[in-house]
Amino acid sequence: MKSIKMKTQKTLSAILGLALAAATLLQAGNIESKESASNFVSIEEAEILADIEEMLMEDEELMIDEIIEEITSEELQTEVKVFNSNNELVAQGQTEGNEELRLLVNKAELLSVNGDTQYFRISQ
Repeated sequence: MKSIKMKTQKTLSAILGLALAAATLLQAGNIESKESASNFVSIEEAEILADIEEMLMEDEELMIDEIIEEITSEELQTEVKVFNSNNELVAQGQTEGNEELRLLVNKAELLSVNGDTQYFRISQ
């Protein structure tokens, strides 16, 4: 008697398990994914996003140009003082347009920078 009751119970459990699995699969197939709906972008939204990206790129290019211009203007306004090995001032001024001063700066080593002034020493 026990074996018939056990077989019936196992069969009933298997059928119930298959029914639950089928119900779960059917319900899962009916549910729409929210991710696929949120990834949809209209043409107008795409155009707006493209415009924003273009504006950001233009702003970035302008910032880069401004930084380059600022660095260039700072280099042009830098005062240079060149000293010899006895700490005597040999030359001073801006290297822009002054070939002699530029040659001295190329021979010298940088001692320090204070604001817009760079101090060099020629060691001979």
